[in-house]
Amino acid sequence: MLTAGCFLINTRQDLSPTIAIVIPARLASERLPKKILHDFAGLPMIEHVRRRGSMNSYSVPVFVASGDEQILEVVNSYGGQYVKTFREHSDGLSRVNEASESLNYSHFIVLQGDEILVLPSELDKLIEAIYGAPEVKIWNQITSLLKEEELEDISIVKCLTDSSKNIFSIFRKSPLISDKATQMRLVAKICGLFAVSTPTLREICQKQNGKIQITESIEQLKFIEYGYSLRSLATSFNFPSVNTNDDVRAVHHILENSSQQRKLLNEVLEFAN
Repeated sequence: MLTAGCFLINTRQDLSPTIAIVIPARLASERLPKKILHDFAGLPMIEHVRRRGSMNSYSVPVFVASGDEQILEVVNSYGGQYVKTFREHSDGLSRVNEASESLNYSHFIVLQGDEILVLPSELDKLIEAIYGAPEVKIWNQITSLLKEEELEDISIVKCLTDSSKNIFSIFRKSPLISDKATQMRLVAKICGLFAVSTPTLREICQKQNGKIQITESIEQLKFIEYGYSLRSLATSFNFPSVNTNDDVRAVHHILENSSQQRKLLNEVLEFAN
């Protein structure tokens, strides 16, 4: 169901992909309560992410999907588009699926609300990948690990890819027994930015959550458990998402010390819908 502030419906009749970016958002978060509304440089995190999403070069629209009135009120106060969700959801993918019922697009980019440092240029690459290969059902951005300690860091979701750049294994701790230097070349980090075709989104959300998905708390594992192929899209950028107070401090440090992120922050603060 579309609500106030959520009125953009795509009515194109050609066969080329039609794409929307959806940010699933909720207030409940175990390690950092209400992290989605945490203030960075005078803006709540959800608004940073929404504005960065809206700065893509292809005018792909951005919707925040949430069942929490406080989040929707914040989004609305900044002029953002949103979809109010009403059902209980175990993960962001399920929430995006409910939102998609009110949105007429062939593909949805799922942008996690804690990816405050996401680059619009990386969204452009994902959009271009969808336009170039609309038959691919699922895309997921990946990047290299920065240090060996991340191999055992369970807060970082990691993966292995095959020779066709498909993701075939997703985990929180490396299952490999090779030396750390070798693992650093083989293991990649799963980023909180992926895309799925609408038929695939419908199919996967009709299935029960997988046992491994539930125990590991990784929503992309559901695709793996049901035999779907995930195409990876590599990026050289590795920025922390926000899950803990340590992540908050790391983000503040990056926003202050990275010339790229500092420039983008200024653009975000000056952004107008």
